[in-house]
Amino acid sequence: MTNACYIYELKALRNCNVSVFTKKPLYEVHVKPESGQSLEQMAAIAKRYGYAGMIVATDACKPEITDAMPSDFLLYHSTELNAQSATQVRKKAQLLHGKTDCIILRGGSETINRAGVENRLIDILSSPKNINHVLAKLASNNNVAIEFDLGAIIHTEGSERCRVLSVYRNNLKLVRKYNVLFGITTTPVSCYDFRAPREMAALAMLFGMKREEAVYAMSVVPRQIIEQRSLNFITAGVKLV
Repeated sequence: MTNACYIYELKALRNCNVSVFTKKPLYEVHVKPESGQSLEQMAAIAKRYGYAGMIVATDACKPEITDAMPSDFLLYHSTELNAQSATQVRKKAQLLHGKTDCIILRGGSETINRAGVENRLIDILSSPKNINHVLAKLASNNNVAIEFDLGAIIHTEGSERCRVLSVYRNNLKLVRKYNVLFGITTTPVSCYDFRAPREMAALAMLFGMKREEAVYAMSVVPRQIIEQRSLNFITAGVKLV
């Protein structure tokens, strides 16, 4: 997404007269079902909360879509990539390319974070901890989204929660400065981990995110990730018809 498109989408959300939570379809971008969890039940909960779809992370094949899946609900498949070196990031991303709707790299160290934001095959950098100006600029140039895991706020307290909020405030300043794509999630592993979009926005406001930015992270960013992995995608704003 170009800087102009980024600014236009946020302005459109800011200026709309109807509720921003109903203006665009919303998605939970990083669902990780635990063993034994019913994907149909998780999808039903997500739809009840107001989501139009979700991106489900699995280690292997795409999740099976059954008749029990809610109607008018979109299910996309992502693969979470864990790597110990920059070389592994490149090799694993290349192997996954074209086999999944979304590639999520679990970050953390500066080496892995950098390898992720330098690689256009990576869609989302998850759990990056602190990013810096160099990483933010690379992420912007390569259309790699930075993830804000709100589950880290929900499941921590005291000094640890303060640390998480501090990291997110820093990362938010940088994604704003360099117009980096960003997503928000609670990384649900069960039906009980989902939060409604308004709750997601309220949690994100704890570290300074605006309501329209939260909606952007749940709507525009997931849509772009899926569209650019489509076989008909050519470049931003251009696709085969």
